[in-house]
Amino acid sequence: MSRRQKRDTDLGILVVRNMATVMEREREKRRLSKNGLARLCEITGAYYLGILDGSANPSIHIIARISTKLNVSLDELIMGRMPTSIKATPD
Repeated sequence: MSRRQKRDTDLGILVVRNMATVMEREREKRRLSKNGLARLCEITGAYYLGILDGSANPSIHIIARISTKLNVSLDELIMGRMPTSIKATPD
């Protein structure tokens, strides 16, 4: 019986790359080791390194947990951009 391999997608690569950038920024801001940030996010150190090198394939559950633990929006974590406030403009 053969196992199907998941094919990388441009979107998947972009998401993991953005996650790595945000996670490293937050790690440095908090002055944590890589293992310390992994523990905070409730993932293994090896899994965190997989995010950093692009080999991880995080589920939406893992992404949501990391977002919560780091107190960053899903939009920022996934797309690498800070949320913008919505301003009402007069008609």
